[in-house]
Amino acid sequence: MGKPGSTVALASLVALALAGCGGGSSTGAAEEAGGRPTAVTATMLADLTGGAAFCGVAARTGAETAVKKINEERMLGETTLELAVEDTATDPRQAASLMSRVAGGDSQAVLFGCASQVAQAIAPVAQDEGVPLVAMQSGSDGVLDAGEYLFRSTAPQASYQDVVVDRLVEQGVRSAAVVYQAENPTLVELAEDTYPGLFASAGISIVASEKFQGTGFDFAALTSSVAGRSPDVVVMLGQGTPNVTVITQLRQAGFTGPVVGSASFSADVLAPLGGQANGALWASDFNVAGSAPSTQEFVSYFRSVNGSDPSQFAAQAWDAVMLLAAGIEAAETLDREGVRAGLETAAARGFDGAVGPVTFEDRDARVGGVLVTWQDGREQLVG
Repeated sequence: MGKPGSTVALASLVALALAGCGGGSSTGAAEEAGGRPTAVTATMLADLTGGAAFCGVAARTGAETAVKKINEERMLGETTLELAVEDTATDPRQAASLMSRVAGGDSQAVLFGCASQVAQAIAPVAQDEGVPLVAMQSGSDGVLDAGEYLFRSTAPQASYQDVVVDRLVEQGVRSAAVVYQAENPTLVELAEDTYPGLFASAGISIVASEKFQGTGFDFAALTSSVAGRSPDVVVMLGQGTPNVTVITQLRQAGFTGPVVGSASFSADVLAPLGGQANGALWASDFNVAGSAPSTQEFVSYFRSVNGSDPSQFAAQAWDAVMLLAAGIEAAETLDREGVRAGLETAAARGFDGAVGPVTFEDRDARVGGVLVTWQDGREQLVG
């Protein structure tokens, strides 16, 4: 965590960094007379298609909105932040190839969102090539293990799932089943480590634990087995569309209890379920009704630009870009090593982001989680 009092509004953070920056150099960027480049380029590798597109598309919007804000308000002084976007197709191999290509170009840093299995594929490439990488979502342990060029601007989901379990205890839940998608490392960690530990401490027994792969449509055997165990609650940990399919078939199999999920319930993923999704619970780091001033400032600006409410993923991508901007301003030089060092400085300070106050532990974000429910076709903050 950052030291007490280290969390500051991003505008102040950028101003502090700007005041302390000397002249620097930036590969592939024309420089002003004052030594700062006229433009800095970052590339966003986003899961715009494939299994994590529900997250990646929203993340792209959040990132582009943040870049607009930064350039409109000259948060980098006379330097413009330029953002290129590439689609990983939620494919680790394609993403690793893209990362290698970007490393050979002029980008000073890379942003990534969303799937952890994709992040694990690109992280070693970024480290080996010396390219600063700011990842949002990407909650598995292996991402940051690659080395000091890796930063995660989204707090791991495992760090705030206790708010869900506390609520279940209040509701008198005594038993649970866990269903999870096996190819997503974050969801595997939640299913096999986080929830078993939290449930054991809370006195909630796990009566079934079932995993699946892919985005198929026939989960009848799995859902019949789970429903047959009569759990008080089902923890459904899928990546996007499978959440809808499995919950539908759980209802068809006779399960009538509440469903708990993950960040993959965000961005209106549950909308196709209609009333079947009412009462679903999940922990999040963001909700449009959040009380933090920085959250409401973000929501207001996002609405003014896009004409809609931001999702959790848009908020997280906004914060990833804002962390990068703070790192650029803190950098003494704007080559890749300089940006990496600037990100270290920015992370040590922390900032007030779209999700509220953000601090860091070893380049890894930490936030306070909130509890969200789905009711009557929309997400609602649980008071």
